[in-house]
Amino acid sequence: METILIKISDIIERYESGEWQSAENLRIMLRELSSNYYFLTKHNIEAFNNHNQVQYQHKGSVAAGLILANERVPELRITRKILFATSKVIDAIRSELSIIKNEN
Repeated sequence: METILIKISDIIERYESGEWQSAENLRIMLRELSSNYYFLTKHNIEAFNNHNQVQYQHKGSVAAGLILANERVPELRITRKILFATSKVIDAIRSELSIIKNEN
């Protein structure tokens, strides 16, 4: 997961800096970012399953099980937040590509 997060951060930093400078580079970045979004989603699903396992194996209250699961599987919240933010960047890149296409 660490490698995926580094790749996502790198792509987003390159996009933000404006270093892409061409539609072709932007398409490559979009492809890489979308692929890494998929791979991170796989980690999110695994974290979700682990989270549910901890929560539902807990013998106490539902709320206590949820708190315990949140403590033991923090990756679920982290991956959700990163996936949401990454989807917004993917949308921004698509919009940028659309603007470039309409200008030409």
